[in-house]
Amino acid sequence: GGSIMVWGCMSAAGTGELWFIEGNMDFIMYCTFLKQKIMPSLQKLGRTAVFQHDNDPKHTTKMTIALLRMVQVK
Repeated sequence: GGSIMVWGCMSAAGTGELWFIEGNMDFIMYCTFLKQKIMPSLQKLGRTAVFQHDNDPKHTTKMTIALLRMVQVK
């Protein structure tokens, strides 16, 4: 069997989208996912939204950190 990851987001302002991702995610796929999926939901939820992730290696690459700084996510 394969693996499916489910991502979603919510805040007091409402909910974002729910996504299903098949297979393993590397840092390139993670950054693409951030730009195409997560950022629009964060914008919809407003400036009070907090993006949280753990110290998984794909979350801490130089490319990921640079992307988060570029879009002003802390």
